Amino acid sequence: MSVELPTWCLPPALAWPQSSQQFGALSLPILQPSPSQMLQLVEHLRASATTLQGLPINKIVAAIDRAAVQWLAPDYALRMQLLNQLPQINGYNQAMLSVVLDRMLADWRAPQLWQRLNEQFGDPLLLDGWRPSVVGESRVLGPRLTWHICAGNVPGVAIQSLIDALLVKSPSLLKVARGEPLWAAAFASSLIEQLPELADSIAVLWWSGGEQALEAPILATTEAIIANASDQAIATVRQRSPAHIRWLDYGSRYSFGYLSQSMLAAPNLAEIAANLATDSVMLEQQGCVSPQALFIEAPSAAQLSQLATELNQALATMSQRYPASSAILAATRRSADEYEWQALSGQPIQLLSQPDQPWLMVVDQGENLPTTTGRLIKLVPVANLAELEQRLSPLRQHLQSATLVCSSEQRAELAEALATIGVVRICHAGQQAFPQAAWHHDGRDPLRSLVRWVDVERSSNLHL
Repeated sequence: MSVELPTWCLPPALAWPQSSQQFGALSLPILQPSPSQMLQLVEHLRASATTLQGLPINKIVAAIDRAAVQWLAPDYALRMQLLNQLPQINGYNQAMLSVVLDRMLADWRAPQLWQRLNEQFGDPLLLDGWRPSVVGESRVLGPRLTWHICAGNVPGVAIQSLIDALLVKSPSLLKVARGEPLWAAAFASSLIEQLPELADSIAVLWWSGGEQALEAPILATTEAIIANASDQAIATVRQRSPAHIRWLDYGSRYSFGYLSQSMLAAPNLAEIAANLATDSVMLEQQGCVSPQALFIEAPSAAQLSQLATELNQALATMSQRYPASSAILAATRRSADEYEWQALSGQPIQLLSQPDQPWLMVVDQGENLPTTTGRLIKLVPVANLAELEQRLSPLRQHLQSATLVCSSEQRAELAEALATIGVVRICHAGQQAFPQAAWHHDGRDPLRSLVRWVDVERSSNLHL
């Protein structure tokens, strides 16, 4: 197969040897640098920081916006190639992948980028130079080099990380994941096409993680690391990381849904079920925002049965729109086998879907909360919020997104309770897969967390 999508983006002054690597069903060309070449690269990127910091922020935003418009076009050649090739690597359905691309690209349009900049800095021109402040004058400066350790579970996460660094004018080295080696390099090439001044400030590569000789020059040079990876992978790199490096680590996360008792008799229960099914199916349980369980407040047997009926119907509709790949079907079957064994061993498990259906629905009344795999909705009855807090307390440091389905009168009270438990994002059903552009990722300000503030104080007129 002819492969046209790049798996790397390198400053034009550098040329490295190539080899090939298997990614899912595709064999793709990759670069194979030596440690000395990696050192040359990071020094080159770091040296570009002065030029990048001199670019007006409106010029950078405009370039990202133009690249996003390119990729939003259904007939854009690189997009078409990505939609053809990426499912062969990560198992996403092509129609679902198209939706994911469009939702992410919408966040990279100029209005959304300016919204983020205004939300996090108040005055985005702080990125261009000195601005009046309470102390006198202030400005912000991004790292002279940011290393991105990218996850492959959700397409586009690597690009979001790159855009965050570009918005604070930081040169970037992206280590893309085996599960998603294509889009970041292709999008970076589009950005450079729109703003050639970025060519010396962006590098996108794949290499096998943990190659200490290759990563040592990076750790010796970089000022910041953005890591979307497992807790174990992050801990391994942190052990080798100098203390001065600024870290933004997005490790393993646990998201869920909560359905209040009052909504089990709602006249729009079918619509609620359709939205909950969308949350579960979109991203195929592979995102940090994917709901690992749907907690249901004090359901009767009849209410649970009715909800299951509506969810099964909604899952049938979703499976027609987004047919599960063979990889997702296999993962679903493995989960079904696990739950069947648990039920046979006397665990409080009830299977509510048929064996021939391409999804799985279970009621799990046990204490354990295993991670779901495959196309699965796990229903977990709880007596009240106190029981929910008890079940989630071991995961407090990992809690992220929660879909909250309740009446408008309950929402403020329940949102406060979820925030106290440790949740950092609360959303409506049907929106869990796609946080708003200006969200505080894992409860933090991603852009503010990267920058260094510099103040020039006005005279205090004090005579000591």
